[in-house]
Amino acid sequence: MITTFLGNYIDGAFRPVTHGATFESVDPATRDTVVLRAQADLSAVESAANAARRAASTWRRGGLNTRVDALRKVQAKVSDHKERIAAAITAEMGKPLVEARIEAGSIAGKIEGVIGQLAHELPTAHPGAPGEQRFHPLGVVGIIGPFNFPVHLLNTHVIPSLLVGNTIVAKPSEVTPLAGQRYAELFHDAGFPAGVLNVVHGLGPTGAAMVESRGIDGIIFTGSYETGRRIRQATFERPEKKVCLELGGKNPAVVLDDADLEQAVREIVLGALLTAGQRCTATSRVIVTPGIAEALQTRLVEAFSKVRPGDPKDEMTFMGPVATEASRQRFLASLGRLRDEGAEVLLESEALDGGAYVTPSLYRVMGTEPSLHNEHFGPHVDLEVATDEADAIARAAANPYGLSASLFSQRRSALEDFYDAVRVGVLNFNRSTNGASGLLPFGGTGMSGNWMPAGSGAPRLGTFPVAMLQAAYGARTPNAPLDRCLGADS
Repeated sequence: MITTFLGNYIDGAFRPVTHGATFESVDPATRDTVVLRAQADLSAVESAANAARRAASTWRRGGLNTRVDALRKVQAKVSDHKERIAAAITAEMGKPLVEARIEAGSIAGKIEGVIGQLAHELPTAHPGAPGEQRFHPLGVVGIIGPFNFPVHLLNTHVIPSLLVGNTIVAKPSEVTPLAGQRYAELFHDAGFPAGVLNVVHGLGPTGAAMVESRGIDGIIFTGSYETGRRIRQATFERPEKKVCLELGGKNPAVVLDDADLEQAVREIVLGALLTAGQRCTATSRVIVTPGIAEALQTRLVEAFSKVRPGDPKDEMTFMGPVATEASRQRFLASLGRLRDEGAEVLLESEALDGGAYVTPSLYRVMGTEPSLHNEHFGPHVDLEVATDEADAIARAAANPYGLSASLFSQRRSALEDFYDAVRVGVLNFNRSTNGASGLLPFGGTGMSGNWMPAGSGAPRLGTFPVAMLQAAYGARTPNAPLDRCLGADS
């Protein structure tokens, strides 16, 4: 049964859409079950931006306590909406239900976490400074979310932006419109102030309209490098519009000879195969030193061959399908290019019937293949053997992306060598490249972002710093030469 599309959520109400391009979300576990049939009305962007603008002054001037109270009401409603949100995530992009429930439940935790972070992340001026240090909200913030964490990667930007005093226009991924609709329903049920959060649905042109809108003061985008590059180009003549980009990664795990083999294998499997490899922090390259290489290869082939995708609605399923049939075709095509470039197949990915299912794959590569610079965004790892430890670290450092990386070793000195050489926003030691924390910064360098970390840094994304210097009423700034010019009595 197709869920009813409620329309865009603007100014505190769901607004039915009567015209515009129609698009559908489809259950990837079946490939032919329509979950939600939606419509994209480009005029909704300006309607939402105008509603957000009207609400902005009252929302900011109401003060932090008022904003906290409004979000506490949302927090209190999360348990009532968690299962519906999780079911939408699983139905639309195939995330196993156990993961989807964690994502849905994280809404409440994010609210609590950001409330606790604000004083630390947005500090007042240093003692002795001749005035105040404030962080001014941008005004209206546009947030464009991805499909792989369709609620979390909206919410992780919505909550900090709201708490610092912004109003929001959010666009969920066109792959997961029901998840976005469920998110809006949560805020609506909590009686959230009209116009403060607005949710518009659409395809690429809707996102482009948000980027181009003069009613939106900042854009926070999570998605591909190519789309991020187009956003930068579109805003080149708009230096006043803050642009924050998180653009994915090609994340290496470096395994040195002194690594714990069992630990490394388990963490690599988790890093590569959680969410069917569709995480921006997924482990996609493994670089290993010669002494442990053959043992690691044997164990990874064995482990990968045991993981088979299953029904994401089964609570014991570890890996479901990829998000869409188009995603599956892109993934398989990317593997084909890598084989054409000379990669050795250790374990081949198999397309399974019944949905957008693929089995994990593992290739051995030289490290010079052009396709190593492309995200596969599926359950796959490229394994390369370095000549020695220095070469392994150098290979990881040459990565044009810079989101996440892992090192497996028992030596802290090796970690410091790795830290010096490998420029990433998330560096993990003896653990998966996955698993970021909202209590720490999250963002990337190079092709992974533009130095605008979220996580604990998210409150700063929606602000700009302001210095406020003051003098006592009637006081005159001393300046003897000016006094001479003006006369002693001036």
